[in-house]
This record gives sequence, structure tokens and C-alpha cells, in this order.
Amino acid sequence: MTQIDTSTAAILARAEHIEHCVMSTHHQDALRMRALVTERDRLAMQLEDVARKSTEQAEQILSLNAELRKHQ
Repeated sequence: MTQIDTSTAAILARAEHIEHCVMSTHHQDALRMRALVTERDRLAMQLEDVARKSTEQAEQILSLNAELRKHQ
């Protein structure tokens, strides 16, 4: 099975290629590809932020539970 490169760099290069082939700097497909990759990257950053915050909260809960056990 062929692996398709969906990295940001690959998608932006493909968008540039599409525009070059149609001699336009604002081809709809290229614009959509850029918008989608931007949205994907933004969502990935949000996901990383949520994962980091969840880990921090889990660590706080464990710490509070350990502290609570000391006082029981």
C-alpha cells in the first residue's frame, strides 16, 4: 500500500504545484488545501494543549490524593 504524505510541507508544495499548473496563484483547490492544512495544524496544537493540561490535572489529583492519605 502506498503511503500518502500528508505533512504540512507536502500539502503546501502540492498546492503550489496546482497553482503553477493552472497558471494562477488563487486556484480554488489550492486555497482549500491551504485552509485545510492550516485548520488541521491549529486543531493539532489545541489537542496537544488539552493533552498537556489533562496530564497536569492528573498529576495534581495524584498529588492531592497522596497528601490526603498522609492526613488520614
